[in-house]
Formats: sequence, structure tokens, C-alpha cells
Amino acid sequence: MVTAVVAAAAVAAVLVVAAAFMARWAGARSQRRFEAVVGQLDVHMEAISQNLQRAVERSDDARGRGLGDFGLTLDLADLLQRLVEEAATRTGAQAATVRVRGAGEMSAVASFGTGDGAALLEASLGPPDARPFRALTLNWTYGQALEGDDVSYRSGLVVPIIEDGVETGALATYARGAAAFRPEHARALQALADDAAAGITNARRFAEAELRAVTDGLTGVRNRRGYDEELERELARARRTARPLSLLLLDLDNFAEINARFDYPGGDLVLQEFADLLERAARATDTVCRRGGEEFGILLPETTGDEARQFYVRLRDEVAATGFSNVGRLTFSAGLVEWRPNESRESLDARVSAAVNRAKRAGKDRLDADWP
Repeated sequence: MVTAVVAAAAVAAVLVVAAAFMARWAGARSQRRFEAVVGQLDVHMEAISQNLQRAVERSDDARGRGLGDFGLTLDLADLLQRLVEEAATRTGAQAATVRVRGAGEMSAVASFGTGDGAALLEASLGPPDARPFRALTLNWTYGQALEGDDVSYRSGLVVPIIEDGVETGALATYARGAAAFRPEHARALQALADDAAAGITNARRFAEAELRAVTDGLTGVRNRRGYDEELERELARARRTARPLSLLLLDLDNFAEINARFDYPGGDLVLQEFADLLERAARATDTVCRRGGEEFGILLPETTGDEARQFYVRLRDEVAATGFSNVGRLTFSAGLVEWRPNESRESLDARVSAAVNRAKRAGKDRLDADWP
């Protein structure tokens, strides 16, 4: 009875979230794109609902082993964090790491007790003949200088994570004692990985649906909603860490003429090529967004206004040296602002928009900077 109630509640929650996504997309200008996204969400939510039901059917046994509602969360980061903590508990390890395929073909990683345990999982852990394996135990020895070091890990245990018959990641635990892991630990860790597989599939599908909702369908970078969310997230981090944050907004010059001359497909190709250039030029910590039309924003965390100006110069020179389809050379007007303590997202966005407009009025192909 309890299982049925939990299952119904879980599925209902998923449907509510799906409805929320559809409502937000309802205002999109392209009805055809909206309907396609809704169709994708329906497929994903149906698969999630089925997997949730299977997970709930195993929940009584899982609770007996300490899992609780482990398989019911749709937050992939939270699920993986709970997974590594449970892995350490079951095996008596001092540290644990998991890496699986995340949304957007990126890896999702979580660690407990170590910040660099994922490095082991970057290696090929399969046997030489590539046969499927159930568990791998490792032992490390160190030189004389580290022999008495209590911090060094001397044992490792790795099991694959298999979703629907496909290996999508690995779960590892680490211990400071030599030969710390026995066959019963391997069995316990493999059982945990098997129990978590359906939940990981659910959470990834949900994350992929969320990612599509904040991704521009033409260029593949963040859309306006993604821009707003990433800016809010980076502002919160800047407030918490008291570290600098800069925002660069770029507006392609004379883009209406490009659309008029080459029609919209020609203009779309230019936008795609420009977005690709921005992503190549940005650092891994930066976020490129299509704020709207021919406007692109680049969030630059841990970056002062002076450092962001240097980035703008490099970007301007690279764009000037690039030949774009149909049009050849492109120029852009830019606004640059550095976050002021306690400034809101709306204020920061308004300041950078005003800076771009000033650059346009001043003759285009230039930067207008505004920071404390």
C-alpha cells in the first residue's frame, strides 16, 4: 500500500514538473519547435515514470539496506552525492567517487572524502580482452618517503555502472589500509551500483529535458532563460565568495542587412558560426549565451573588468581575422560591466544593455565599459 502511494506521488510530481516546463515554453515564438519539445518531454517523462515504478517496487528491500528513497530523486548531482556516501558506508572506505554520463554528453562526477578520486576513473579499467567485469580491486605501494603517511590511499575497489545493459560509468571506493576490500565488499558495491542504475537513468533524462529548455536550438548555447539562470547562479556565487564577476554583451553590427541580403537561412548560418567562435574563445568556466536575436552574452566569473577588457580585445581580433559564410568580415558592438556588491541580476543586465546601446550610438564596432 505504501509502495503504491509513493509511486503515485512520484509519478505525479514528474508530471507536474513536465507541465511546468511546457507552460514556460508555451510563449515561444515557434509553435512547431514548442510541439517538438513537448513531444520529447512526453517520451522522457513516460520512461521516467516507468523507471520510478520499478524503483519503488524495490524500495522495501532497498530501505532494509539503508537506501530509503535513494532511487526516487531526479536531481542527478544529489543522487550521485548520496551514492558515493552510501558506497563508503557499505564498504568501510574512507573515500568514494562516481562518474557517469551526464546530460549533454558531459560527464557527471561526485566524490566523498577526496577531491581527486575521479582521476582514477579517467583510465581504462577494463581487462585486456575487453570482457565485461563485475569488480576490480587495486592496491598501491609507495616509496620510502610516503611509507608512514597516514593520508595515502593504499586500496581501491571499482565496479561498473550498467544501465539497460550498457556500461555508462564507474563507482569506486578507496581505503588507507592495504588490501582492505574483500569479495563481500565487491558484491555490496556492485549491488549498490545496480540499485542506483535506474535512478541515474531517470535523473539524466530529467537533466537533459532541463538542458533543452535552456539551450538555444539554433546555436547550441544557452538561450535567454539559460542566460538569466546562469547569471543568477554566478551572482549568488560572487556574493558568497566576494570574488569578481564580469559580463560582456555583444551585438552584431548591421545584422538586419545580412538577413535582408541573404534571407534568414543565411543569417542563421552566420549566427551559428559566431556562436561557435565564442565558445572556442571562452574559458571552461565562462558561459556563452544567446541573449536574443543577434545579441550574445558571455559570463566571466572570477574576472575583473580590466581582465574582461583584455578578453574583449582578443575576441575582437579573432572575429576580425575570421571569414564568415556569405558576409566575410563581421564586427560587433560590446558592453562590459563588472558586478557591484549587492547588485541584482536585473540591474547588472540593464547596465550591460545600456553600455551596448551607447557603443552602437557612438558608431558601432567598439566597446563601452561600465564598472566601479
